[in-house]
Amino acid sequence: LKRSNGPLKAQRACSPPLGVSFAVLFYTPPPAMSSSVPRQSKQGKDQQTGQKGVVAMLQEFVQCSRHFVAQQHRPILQWTYDQRMANGTSLEFRATAAFVLDGVPHHVAGSWQPSKKVAQRDVAQRALTFFIGKWGEQLLAEETGKVKVPAAPEGGCDMRVLDDFCASYDACGGSRPKWSHSFDGGAYTGEVEVLLLEVPHKFAGTPQRSRTDAYADVARRVLWYFQCPGYQHIFAPDPQSPAAVGKDIPPPPMNWACSKEEVEELRRAERKTVLMRVQNRLQQELSKRLKPGEGVWEWTYEMNDEDSSVWPPLYRARVAVPVLGKAFVGDWARGQREAQIETSYLVAEFLDRSIGDTLAPSTCGESVADTDDSAERVGRWADLEVECA
Repeated sequence: LKRSNGPLKAQRACSPPLGVSFAVLFYTPPPAMSSSVPRQSKQGKDQQTGQKGVVAMLQEFVQCSRHFVAQQHRPILQWTYDQRMANGTSLEFRATAAFVLDGVPHHVAGSWQPSKKVAQRDVAQRALTFFIGKWGEQLLAEETGKVKVPAAPEGGCDMRVLDDFCASYDACGGSRPKWSHSFDGGAYTGEVEVLLLEVPHKFAGTPQRSRTDAYADVARRVLWYFQCPGYQHIFAPDPQSPAAVGKDIPPPPMNWACSKEEVEELRRAERKTVLMRVQNRLQQELSKRLKPGEGVWEWTYEMNDEDSSVWPPLYRARVAVPVLGKAFVGDWARGQREAQIETSYLVAEFLDRSIGDTLAPSTCGESVADTDDSAERVGRWADLEVECA
């Protein structure tokens, strides 16, 4: 976002008020939201066809945003998925849709579903129910005077202004904001969660030198998003931001839509499925270069003979990818499978770095594990209760 030198004309007919660096909307599993989105009811249409229309309707809704034209060849809706173990043998998926609405990146998360397709439709249905149904009704009530947007109290810090605003704003239902922050590269980024029309919303600001400045920054952005009197014109969407001109919308913080309990579930699911996922990626990337019946990788193991008193013993796995002429060696782990998992993370990281490249054969030798990587795979945001000075 950049500062606005003149009045900001909010396009409210199609979408919510303009927002912050990114506004993330998190929908908890099923909060009994009655849908106001029309469904296909024509006889002869099966359920799958009708549900696919929900995703198309969300795309059309986003396309009616009038502040920025979507970049050519960039998907209107960009999808990512979390997965967890529903039981010992099956997975559940939660979809997140990223899109730019009136120049502001939004990330909408749904509930856990048995497949990616069902999870995708769940997100689309919830987003339309909120934006067209709940938020549309709120805007209509404000414009007709049935509900008034409270004025910002004079004086006090921006955090306290937001706290008092949410307590008196009808759409927040009297709930107050929940504050947290992250620290990276010597800078603080403030985050605040607000309950808006019974739906948790998370907002983040921009990196600041101090924690106090970070909280004040995100508070101002949320007040602008709500078009709080006195804050309507302090920001404007930046047409040159990465979300506006980049190929991909910048992602939200890791595990932003997870409770603390879910983080460990996601970690277990990731470890259980990482071998299968990495092998599938290799097969897709190298499909045109593999000979019939040729394996995509070859595993060998080294056991630590000095640690034979504990079972399972320590192993270190090495995997060679002959087509690439490259090998990877992971860290020591208890048991061959755990050692495989550690090494497969190195292969996955190599593939991530090689997206868009030709994956040409390499003679650079082996990649060795960085022992700090495993701690960074599951990110968390620090929760902190703060008060205005």
